[in-house]
Amino acid sequence: MHNSAMPRVGSSHEMASNPEDLTVTNNHNQLHHVVLQNHSSNKSKSNTLNSQRNAMANGGELKLTILQMIFEALGLRNQAQNREPTSKDIGTLIMLGFMFLLFVISVTGFFVMWFTEFYNNTMLENLILAKDSDTVKTWLSPPSKYDTLLKAHIFHYPNIEDYLAGRADKIKIEDLGPLTYQEHTVKDEVSFNDNNTVTFRDHKSYKFLPEKSSISEDHMVLVPNIPLLTAAVHVKRFPMFERLSVAWIIKQYKEPLFKKLTAGELLWGYEDKIIKLKSLGMGKRRFGLLMSRNGTSVDSVQLNTGESDINQYGIITQFNGMPQLGFWEGDECNRVDGSEPTMFSPNLLQNRDTVNVFLQVLCRKVPLHFEKEEIIFNDIDVLRYRTPLDVFSHPSENKANECYCKNVDICLPSGVINATRCYNDAPIFPSFPHFFSGDPILYKDFDGIQPNAELHQTYADIHPRFGVPISGASRVQINIMLDKTPLLENKANRLKNSTILPLMWIEITSGEYSEDVLHDIYFSTFGLDAIQLALKYGTLLISVTSFSLIVAGVYYFNSRREEHLQHHLQHSKSAAELEALNGVPVGGFGNMIVQVQHIDMPVPLAINHQRQASA
Repeated sequence: MHNSAMPRVGSSHEMASNPEDLTVTNNHNQLHHVVLQNHSSNKSKSNTLNSQRNAMANGGELKLTILQMIFEALGLRNQAQNREPTSKDIGTLIMLGFMFLLFVISVTGFFVMWFTEFYNNTMLENLILAKDSDTVKTWLSPPSKYDTLLKAHIFHYPNIEDYLAGRADKIKIEDLGPLTYQEHTVKDEVSFNDNNTVTFRDHKSYKFLPEKSSISEDHMVLVPNIPLLTAAVHVKRFPMFERLSVAWIIKQYKEPLFKKLTAGELLWGYEDKIIKLKSLGMGKRRFGLLMSRNGTSVDSVQLNTGESDINQYGIITQFNGMPQLGFWEGDECNRVDGSEPTMFSPNLLQNRDTVNVFLQVLCRKVPLHFEKEEIIFNDIDVLRYRTPLDVFSHPSENKANECYCKNVDICLPSGVINATRCYNDAPIFPSFPHFFSGDPILYKDFDGIQPNAELHQTYADIHPRFGVPISGASRVQINIMLDKTPLLENKANRLKNSTILPLMWIEITSGEYSEDVLHDIYFSTFGLDAIQLALKYGTLLISVTSFSLIVAGVYYFNSRREEHLQHHLQHSKSAAELEALNGVPVGGFGNMIVQVQHIDMPVPLAINHQRQASA
């Protein structure tokens, strides 16, 4: 094609026969050969690149390693194809993956610790009374280091004979005590039920602590004759023949209205002639105010273990096999759904709402109102609950007590509760010690009654996390009502009918904790709180740190990508310039090729040029 573009000078035979023509011819052939080689090389390179592009466009057979695929997903496709990633790239990629995993875990932990009750609920699972668990084993038979103290105060009537004889204006009462006992409680006759409840009886034992007592058990006291006052109420309800016969027998005993006993006899029992009567004592021979507490209780209790619902933990569901009592009027007062006094569901304490406690000594529920947050035992936070002042108020003052004044023979002024049906019709009327919060009319004839909130009101310091009272005092006074029946004859002439005579009051408190117990309390308070805070702020710190490292890793890869793109653009520019010099367009290996294969020079010019060169 190029021969037609320029005039032909001579045939190849003519050039070959002339040495000078041969030189020109050889030069011409060499140049033609070089240009053909370059053209062939460029064409081959063009075909190779085009085949690679077509293969990638058509999903061809280019194979990428997993690492290269990851780089491609990160926007480093060219880097993955053109060179192997550096160890720094791989290390950064591994760190980025690890940080992402750590970030997901820490963020999950952050939301769990900050916005759920997962941690607290996990801790609360240790409270559940699951059968054969360590918690149950401790609850069934707690170590003696957790024993409580029972403090008994006896009301002594030193001038009662003078008062009855008219030689004194008021009845003098002395509060003697306390007599302090170490109270150890274990569970007896235990049965775990299918409805997530457990039935048991308390078994209590007592040890006198003279070093913590103000009087001894041998101290003589003059107190109301409880069996006689009780018999006076019972006998009047007997059929006529039985009533007359029993009354005649009792009169033969010549029992006094007030009786001299030792403190130990009054509390733990003594043989009494009236009690021995089958119609009154029901086969018993002894009587004592606390005698029924010593040993296995006659009352059985069923409570919720908390396995199905932690909010029901410690709630009493049955008392003596019955879900309701039969002592009061209406379902509300007869329900036994108060908490057992030694355990409360922590969830019920969170809102500082009123909690109800079922007290066996009263056969009823008693509300506890939140008072304040308190600090005891060197920086241990507790929730202080107290009994309201109107818990024993007359229905005219506290409408909620109306059901406790129905279905009874008599409803007395504020301050006492008629519990006769709870004590087999014995005229027992409990109250707070020294008739605290009661109507002064109850003790207007007594000298020595001094109500004091700090000494006589019930309170409980409850651990907010575990719902266990770790301090406090449960206080109740036992009184007996005088019913002036013919059995008493002229023994109580000066006393008014229905006079409430205080017998004793008791308070149950936590013992003096040893260093071992205090260590347990401190750990349960500060140790678990510290773990919770560490998890809360630890997950927050790890979340922020891992997120920062993820951002740094992404920034690193983005920088590497920009750097590579710049390098790739520079390389493309250089390649384009080289291709242009070789006759290959930048946009691809097109159809136009610069043709310099033949350079036809005029023969004389060529010969002259060669001669000049030779010269």
